[in-house]
Amino acid sequence: MRIAVFIDLDDTLFQSQRKCPVNEQLHPAAIHIDGRIQAWMTAKQRMLWHCFNNEQTLLIPTTARDLTALRCVLLPFHHYQIIDFGAVVLNENGQPDENWLARTHSIAQATEADLRQLITLAQQWITANNLSLRLRYIQDFDIPLFVVAKHVEEQMQHLDLLEQAIFIPWVAERSNTYQVHRNDNNLAVLPRALDKVHAVRYLIEQFTRDWGELLTIGIGDSCSDGAFMAACDYAMLPRESQIFTAWINELRQTDKPID
Repeated sequence: MRIAVFIDLDDTLFQSQRKCPVNEQLHPAAIHIDGRIQAWMTAKQRMLWHCFNNEQTLLIPTTARDLTALRCVLLPFHHYQIIDFGAVVLNENGQPDENWLARTHSIAQATEADLRQLITLAQQWITANNLSLRLRYIQDFDIPLFVVAKHVEEQMQHLDLLEQAIFIPWVAERSNTYQVHRNDNNLAVLPRALDKVHAVRYLIEQFTRDWGELLTIGIGDSCSDGAFMAACDYAMLPRESQIFTAWINELRQTDKPID
């Protein structure tokens, strides 16, 4: 039986130095475009990597990173890769799966006008309130995909304001089509049809046709990873991650014992 591990990257397999434990040996895991180290792995994360990086396992990054950002990761991936929040699936040769890319292109055509309207609305609000935020309409393979906002100069509260004042109300009026994703310095509005879970299911179906019964494992850190993890046979999550904290809080609210 083949094993497929779908693993998120940032804050799951590595993270920025400010999020790393103090006084622990760290290993470079990703770089900026200019060559500076961007992200680090702890010893336990390296061990996790080695556990699944073998000939018997398909280790598939399942990430929000675009192709350029993925190429800045120092870890080698030899199989399929899911990038852009699931909008793009790369095959074993590193080329986009044409059928999946056609699906994404169709979704982008249907959502581009809405998302450009959101960018205009958000940018006007940011300017009027003199906030230190940067907006981007993420594109990959010449396809516009989703909107991302990040704070500048560690102004996390500015990102909170944008989320509450603009992104959440805007999405609430279109909740069947769009969703808000927030994790630390990443605030995004994405079409619901562009989600990691759809790409994971697509590959699971393909692998099952090719090889028969398959064992699947999903690993992620954010609440938005929960759907693709739930599509797998087993799920793993880092302690103290966003999804771990949400799960523990849910247990506490339902008065279930926590060992």
